[in-house]
Amino acid sequence: MGCSIAPRFVEGRDRGDPKADPTAIVCVGRRISDKTVKTAKHSGPAVRQNRRRAGETVLPVAAALLSYRFLLIPSWADETDRNETKFWNLRMIRPARLRHANVGPMDEPTEQNFFARVNAMTRLWDRARWVAASAICGMLMSAPASAASLPPFDKVSEDYTEIKVSDQTASKGLFRLWKREKDAQLLGELPKNFSTKRYFIALTVSSGDRYAGLQAGEWVVQWRRYDDRLALIAPNLDIKASGEPEAKSSVKRLFTDRVLLDIPIVAIGPSGGPVIDLDNLLVGNASTFFGSSVRQSSRSRIKSLEKAKVFPENVEIAFEIVGANSRLQTIHYSFSEVPSASSGFRPRKADERVGYFTTSFTDLGKYEDDETVIRFINRWRLQKRDPKLKLSPPKEPIRFYVEHTAPVRYRRWIKAGVDYWNKAFEKVGIVDAIVIEYQDAESKVHMEKDPEDVRYNFIRWLNNDVGTAIGPSRVHPETGEILDADIILTDGWIRHFNFNYHELMPKLAMEGMTAETLAWLGRHPNWDPRVRLAAPENANHLRAKYARQAQQPMAGFKMAQADPSLLGDDEFDGLYGQISQKNGLCMAASSRSLDLALARMDWALTLMADEEAEKEKEKKEKEAAESDKKKQDDDKEKDGDEKDDDESSDDEDEDADKDDEAVAKSDDDDAKSKKADPGELLDGMPEWFVGPLLADLVAHEVGHTLGLRHNFKASSLLTLDEINSKDVKGKRTFASSVMDYAPINYRYEAGETQGDYAMIDIGPYDFWAIEYGYTFEEKDLPEILKRCVEPELQYATDEDTSGPDPYARRYDFAKDPLSYCQEQMKLVNLYRGRLLDSFVKDGDSWAKARRGYELTLSLQSRTVSMMANWIGGAFVNRDKKGDPGDRPPVQVVPAKDQREALEYVIETTFRDEAFGLEPKLLERMGVDKWLGGGSRSALSDEATWPIHDRVLGMQASALTMLMNPTTLRRVYDNELRLPPEEDALTLPELLDRISNAVWTELGEECPEDRDDRNPMISSLRRNLQREHLQRLIDLILDSSDDVAAQMPISNLSRMQLRNLSNRIKVTMDKCAGKIDAYTMAHLTESKERIDRALDAGYTYNGGSQQQMPIMMMLMGQQGQPVQPGQQPATTP
Repeated sequence: MGCSIAPRFVEGRDRGDPKADPTAIVCVGRRISDKTVKTAKHSGPAVRQNRRRAGETVLPVAAALLSYRFLLIPSWADETDRNETKFWNLRMIRPARLRHANVGPMDEPTEQNFFARVNAMTRLWDRARWVAASAICGMLMSAPASAASLPPFDKVSEDYTEIKVSDQTASKGLFRLWKREKDAQLLGELPKNFSTKRYFIALTVSSGDRYAGLQAGEWVVQWRRYDDRLALIAPNLDIKASGEPEAKSSVKRLFTDRVLLDIPIVAIGPSGGPVIDLDNLLVGNASTFFGSSVRQSSRSRIKSLEKAKVFPENVEIAFEIVGANSRLQTIHYSFSEVPSASSGFRPRKADERVGYFTTSFTDLGKYEDDETVIRFINRWRLQKRDPKLKLSPPKEPIRFYVEHTAPVRYRRWIKAGVDYWNKAFEKVGIVDAIVIEYQDAESKVHMEKDPEDVRYNFIRWLNNDVGTAIGPSRVHPETGEILDADIILTDGWIRHFNFNYHELMPKLAMEGMTAETLAWLGRHPNWDPRVRLAAPENANHLRAKYARQAQQPMAGFKMAQADPSLLGDDEFDGLYGQISQKNGLCMAASSRSLDLALARMDWALTLMADEEAEKEKEKKEKEAAESDKKKQDDDKEKDGDEKDDDESSDDEDEDADKDDEAVAKSDDDDAKSKKADPGELLDGMPEWFVGPLLADLVAHEVGHTLGLRHNFKASSLLTLDEINSKDVKGKRTFASSVMDYAPINYRYEAGETQGDYAMIDIGPYDFWAIEYGYTFEEKDLPEILKRCVEPELQYATDEDTSGPDPYARRYDFAKDPLSYCQEQMKLVNLYRGRLLDSFVKDGDSWAKARRGYELTLSLQSRTVSMMANWIGGAFVNRDKKGDPGDRPPVQVVPAKDQREALEYVIETTFRDEAFGLEPKLLERMGVDKWLGGGSRSALSDEATWPIHDRVLGMQASALTMLMNPTTLRRVYDNELRLPPEEDALTLPELLDRISNAVWTELGEECPEDRDDRNPMISSLRRNLQREHLQRLIDLILDSSDDVAAQMPISNLSRMQLRNLSNRIKVTMDKCAGKIDAYTMAHLTESKERIDRALDAGYTYNGGSQQQMPIMMMLMGQQGQPVQPGQQPATTP
């Protein structure tokens, strides 16, 4: 017997891994008893766990000795002969000398020879001796326990009672459960054939969290037994191999399963399956399942068993625990068996022209084409009950239960949003594909059903004062079949009288930002709208946070930052990092927060206007009545001979009066209809207004549960005039899909028609998408997809929102968004003009004026972001070669549209009058003086509204939108996409127009009668000009050599600075003695900064290794160098 050394790779390791163990040392020894021995294999440091099976063991002893370049290898004896005397052949091997060599048989071992060898090793390698001795002792003293050594179940289950199967028609559940009431202990017995099954563990935090009820993820697992322990395995599902057995064998060896945890088997149950301690598994390892969303308090051992139900197809278990914040929290586990992939469901391949969530895996057995990733769409298993019928009910409908927490007054609108989709399923031959039922606490209907139970789909209502709605689903990981879906609706967006200005404004300003731009913002935090628009107390924290993120790998890529274990906190939650995509974050409801707050403002102003009109009408009626009475008195004094004529005249007057009364009554009815009586209001808003908004939101989330992704091109179907026309209102939807974040259709000048405020049905794209996903005629799929060129079927989704297509944006509206934005600014000016006299009523806090103004500022910011995305834009489509029309996939936005968008941004952010700030308004923009009770406004909100910071934050954000390197690069690249004879917005033109708009005062005549109270350049404009200068300086100092456009951008920025320096000098010379102190100081400092930056820029980008001394030339103060992107200290 002997040892051999040969190259070997370990299962589960990539061949390209330099840490893979290059040798496998196999030693075969013989026991004194001469019985058959088994082979023991050791793979050095590559082995990560001890495996004890019949006749085989893998031990880490050699790993401990590798650091001394020697291996001590035993041969493990049979389990059945543990009581016999055991000696092992030991051989010390120097790997460097004996690699790829065979060692001959060893002498018959004796106890004397054995310890002689050990003593020899001790003399030579004293330190290694102790490691080896410890390992040997461990081997001698440990042996795998047999199943027979487990305690009997009767003893383990003392004081436990079995939980009966809840379904009276069945006698056997998925698992068997026993509970002990006094200490919330729970035992579970797995089926005897557990190792052949895969299980679905669906997770929900059902209480103790603001978003309790939201799906918290799921695991697909299987159990595997290792002697007296069970390992919970997450099988490898994302890399497979089809076709030849060689490929399957290779993939199985390379891409192994993942061990989540392991637990001891406490006994063998009455049915022959292993029994495990479930409270240890589910409570002790809660963070393994739930991730960071559940952290137990390390100081508390309090727990209670809230729910334990056994059903034939599933098991429901819930524990109440103490969370890390010491708040009681209920965690719910739903166990079910994963259906077999060959259960009759036919997967359907995904196509990028229509937007579905996907289930994907890599097939490394494919060699015939270059696409190894297989993608299936996520969809429900819908089948006709009678396939021969053109319209048939389904065998099993998609059934939603509305949770009993949903307010009764809103339930019919929830149902309406669900029912919209049944029309689409009728197009593919299914009637009543979706059924909705109501859970009701008063009548006890469906109250036995748990929303967390994977067998039921629920629409849940949370009273958490947050504007959120989300519709995630759980999907078969191999086929894409949707197994379970739940929709969460919260009350916050409906009750929004206010909204968080500091949270919404940055989101609006960041719309369309690319990974390239985000990386730039990390290096230049003063460019970052998230910092500039943040609450003052958070600005420094955010600046440091984004700077740290910029240093991380994949900086700027939002998908790389997503945590797949926690939903709802990242933009791409549910879309990246997992096999089956889901709706992990949806901002459809949060985007409605601003709209609803504005709607409440508009409604309040409308009511005030109606009240004023009513008072004016009553005044006129009173004056008219007094005039009529005086006339009648005069008539009585007339001659009796004229009596008959007077009677005739009176009859005519009476008829006329009746007509006037009828007209007055009609006007009065119109006024009353505007105000609406309490029976027509839902929480202070007209039902005809808020009801369709809720139905639209529900339809959006139901679309997600049917498998559909967002379609952010949907709102660009019609022009604003078409939307607000008799041909569209009430007859068809104004957008092509409910899967967009379309704002409310408010119009200042409604003309003859005010269109629908919200979507009144699903759109044509939704019908088309359902047809592709659910049609039964698979042969028709290619023709269905070719319709992608139709205008109402255009599609762009979440990852497209950072691309160049200006239509692929959240919160935009209409095919001609410029018209929409201009209408919105008219509303902004209207609201601002009525804040003090109409919006803030007697008895209201003046803080309401501040909130109202910030609402208008947010609306203004949304329009600016919408139009800024058109500059450097290009329309992108998903057509494939051979689709009708032969459209190129990229088409540059016409130069005329880009210029108009640029002018809009300039006029609404660079001009002082765009902000409507007057002393009368500013001195009344107060703050609520509350501390405690959930409010800290008395501390966080300054009594005086920070005028310059707020306005500059918006102006700085606009400059970022226009001058970030991505926008400038796109403008530069687009010049080459167009033939020379075609008009294009060029990079020099863009930079010239921005500079001229920012520095308008330099081209004006010398001012007359200007002083420090009426300066030549206002304080808001001086801030804007400083910000613009810093942007140009940053652009010339940036050394992004990996971006080809950076050099022309830098050169043109340098030219802009030279021109500005010259223009400033001319103005100062021409107007000497006529310029106020503020303006003179500002111009002087600006010129000095420009000149220093130009001098420094040459050396900084010239490859010099001594850049810090050059930076000293940009000092704002003595001894404080200014780095690129940092604002130097300036004079007022």
